[in-house]
Amino acid sequence: MRDEQEQSIKEKTPPPQEDSRIDILIRAYRNLAVKVDLLQEQIQKQDKELTRQKERMVDLILAEEQRKNIAKDEGNAPPLPLSAPMPDKPEAKEEPAGQKSKPKHSAKSRPKKGRAGKIIGEVVFYGLLLLLIIAALFVRTTSDGAPKSLAGYSGMIVLTESMQSEIPKGSLVITKTVEPETLQIGDDITYMANQTTSVTHRIIGIIENYENTGQRAFQTQGIMNDQPDSQPVPAVNVVGKVVFHSETLGVVASFIGSCWPLLLFALAVVFVLIYVL
Repeated sequence: MRDEQEQSIKEKTPPPQEDSRIDILIRAYRNLAVKVDLLQEQIQKQDKELTRQKERMVDLILAEEQRKNIAKDEGNAPPLPLSAPMPDKPEAKEEPAGQKSKPKHSAKSRPKKGRAGKIIGEVVFYGLLLLLIIAALFVRTTSDGAPKSLAGYSGMIVLTESMQSEIPKGSLVITKTVEPETLQIGDDITYMANQTTSVTHRIIGIIENYENTGQRAFQTQGIMNDQPDSQPVPAVNVVGKVVFHSETLGVVASFIGSCWPLLLFALAVVFVLIYVL
């Protein structure tokens, strides 16, 4: 009876199972070993690459030092004695009859355009162009018509000697448009004496309410004249106040105004010299 009970207990007891945690640890160890091997291989490859790079750098440094030493030795070489024979020139090859030799032009024999010369040429070109534009659009060199205005400034050439001691005949006069209320006695102004004639004289008197118009008028006189101008100048006839005058620039402006075709030709020549040659 007891034997039967022990046998039944053995049959009910399950057989022992392998511990799965040991298998997991074994697999993890194997994977870790594989990764360590791969890491060691990568480290070895990097070490080899660094070694090759160091060797290349050393070779480059040695080659550079050798090149410098050679150049230094060549620079310190003693000059040839005066009696040293000259090297033989290569004999010229005879060309067949009827065939012309072509001239050889080396890159060194070609003249190079200097930067300073180009800059000077551009300055001359644009300077002449600016003077021509000013003379054509801004400065009036004749007494016909009203002065031309550019941004409130007008330019004209003095054609008489009524202001000779201050503004000689032939001077360039620049006037600026101003409010009539700002003009004072002693100011030099340019005004229209009629529809076609402009005059530059000095203010010697001011009329505040000219002919009950509520506007100013100015009594003017040329400083070289004995008498004032016969008629006051209404404010609406004033072109502007003289802000600049120059006799030298007047000569230049007159020349440009009378010889502009010649200046256009000169500009074309300068342009060719700068940008073509």
